[in-house]
Amino acid sequence: MTPFVFVISVLIGTALCDDKYTIDVLMPDVTVTQADQYLCTSVQLAAKDGFVVEFKPVVSMDRVHHMILYGCSRPGSRSQTWDCGSGSAPCSAGTKIMFAWARDAPALVLPKDVGFAVGPSSDIDYLVLNLHYGRPLDVDSSGVQLVLTPQPLPYHGGIYLLMASRINIPPRSESVKVDISCLYSDKEPITVFAYRTHSHTLGRVIAGYRLRGDNYTEVGRASPQWPQTFYSLPKPVELRSGDVVMARCTYDSDKDSTINVGSTSRDEMCNLYLMFYAPSGDSYRECVDNELPDKSSHMPADSLVVPPKPVMPTKPAPSVPGLLPKTPEDYFDSVERQRNRRPLTLQLAKGFASDVSFGQVAGLAIDQSGALWAIHRGDRVWGGSTFDENNVFTDARDGPITSPVLVQLDKDGHVVRSIGAGVFYLPHGLFIDGQNRVWTTDVALHQVIQLDMDGKVIRKIGEELKPGTDENHFCKPADVAVLPDGRIVVADGYCNSRIVVFSPDGKFIKQIGSAGTGNGQFQLPHALAYAGDRIYVADRLNGRIQSVDIEAGRVTGVIPVSQCVSEVFAVAASKDGRIFVACPKVGFVMDVNGTILANFEGMNSAHDLAVTRDMLFVAEIGPNRILKFLLDAPIETHSVVATNATEAPIHDNSMWTSLMIMLLLTIPVVVIVVGAIVVRLRKGKRPRLDLGQFLSRDRTGFEKLQQESDSEVEEYTVTPPSKA
Repeated sequence: MTPFVFVISVLIGTALCDDKYTIDVLMPDVTVTQADQYLCTSVQLAAKDGFVVEFKPVVSMDRVHHMILYGCSRPGSRSQTWDCGSGSAPCSAGTKIMFAWARDAPALVLPKDVGFAVGPSSDIDYLVLNLHYGRPLDVDSSGVQLVLTPQPLPYHGGIYLLMASRINIPPRSESVKVDISCLYSDKEPITVFAYRTHSHTLGRVIAGYRLRGDNYTEVGRASPQWPQTFYSLPKPVELRSGDVVMARCTYDSDKDSTINVGSTSRDEMCNLYLMFYAPSGDSYRECVDNELPDKSSHMPADSLVVPPKPVMPTKPAPSVPGLLPKTPEDYFDSVERQRNRRPLTLQLAKGFASDVSFGQVAGLAIDQSGALWAIHRGDRVWGGSTFDENNVFTDARDGPITSPVLVQLDKDGHVVRSIGAGVFYLPHGLFIDGQNRVWTTDVALHQVIQLDMDGKVIRKIGEELKPGTDENHFCKPADVAVLPDGRIVVADGYCNSRIVVFSPDGKFIKQIGSAGTGNGQFQLPHALAYAGDRIYVADRLNGRIQSVDIEAGRVTGVIPVSQCVSEVFAVAASKDGRIFVACPKVGFVMDVNGTILANFEGMNSAHDLAVTRDMLFVAEIGPNRILKFLLDAPIETHSVVATNATEAPIHDNSMWTSLMIMLLLTIPVVVIVVGAIVVRLRKGKRPRLDLGQFLSRDRTGFEKLQQESDSEVEEYTVTPPSKA
């Protein structure tokens, strides 16, 4: 292969004041073939000096786990792109880290008179972009835009990286500490003005200190689960010869195995980046491992404590045409609601429904009275041989599950009623609409099924036991939601990876999305959450939540959930912009930007969520149970209130109450009519009853109620779905 170097003198965007110019360091439409892949690309600089004064990420965390920009005297490869994880290093000579990014961190503007020197005088002749991808992508052009000035600046920017090469986190452990410490021995002092932390999902807090004499001065402390930007210090901190610089990473693990240091999302890291300025000198320094344990062991106690979250920089990242879609306005909930939103914590309530014997608990829903409903699978289990290679259910000869698998529970977890015996083969999703109709999906029947609260089947959509890809068939549908106007939204998940919309009478309207990893595509849309003006979709294998505008028939926003590490199973939403997300072992409360507001733990294999004003419920498959979390502050949930009355009535207790009232009101009328008949008989007249005259001249009465019933129609699995 002919060596290739992407040479760029200067890519000048729009004219910038003070002779500033921009350089775009972007991936050249690469294809990412696997998760945890590291790719690099290089840009050769012109033979002129310059100073980088601003870094503008052009990247999203739903695509990239983290990004590092290196300055090099020689790149690690002459190829346009190369594997810099298991292959060549980012740089083969003169390696200097200039910038790092993760978790949708915003743009970084350096202080006045400070810049990173590049060009011949700095020994930085190349810029190398290193991206760690969390998942496969068809095409990607992520990267960073640099703003430079040709004017010499009095202070040179630099990075002092503190990192651990050895990490050992025992299974299911808390407050595991990894310390780093070094003696600062350079003759030239440096001034630290910003810091950035980096770990993977187990990191609770990373803290850094300067020890001068007996005095510890904090040089940075943050949760690595926040956006991993460079946060400004309240006051710059000087490092001079003789100071000890140190860092501590603290971890909490819910894993069943020991976690060590490594580059994949299944491993951990411990990095503290200190950004500094100095009149001259080397722009990159490192401190590796714990050289002075007698000093670091006395780090302040607040090194274990997550501080209040600092205010994020507000300068937005640039919008580069053709790279990332602009975030639409309807992706964000009401600013006023979010401003008034109270902080939220969740507490696990032990023993909920502990006396109930569940099968695999597949779905949860809340009815109009606020009561919890659950659907489970009785003695039936989804295993490796449950479906054949054509997605046909292999145990159809066994018939439906004979036990009632739809249960209503009170607030303490006691069963109020059980229905659904003899209806389901392998139930999955559950939804209750504004008229208290129960909607379910069955992955074995390949159907959506509607029932009343007495368990009577009202309708079925799809052909029983027949998977398909057209407008009349599903293939293992995962979930269903019903809009206030009666339209039916189905996550046709395991095979077709699409969202399908039907009219209130069950006629096909449109399909949204297809199988894939791009925005607007799905890999197993597993759960739906009604959110007023949109539907949130748990895009399970893509590890994200997608916001769908049903009217427009398109995805309007993507909320990455990289904290899950693996898959996103469930989603629920509140009116104030909080989104509840469940991964198998941990859950998060997020805002619409993906910022984590709270988390909840204690699960082993979460499968679905349901939220009320003051409680969150989690369905689990293995162990088969329902967990209840108490919310310390009430929230406003979305209410699906029906706006039509075209469907059959509900057979519930409220209707029987209404019938009793009507009966009592009818008794006086009957007495009067009978009395009138007796009077006419005594007078020798033929009795004649004209209710039209007696009650009203209007002959318009009630039309006959009709129940609509179509023809008889009608996972938990770690195996990826087949693509249709």
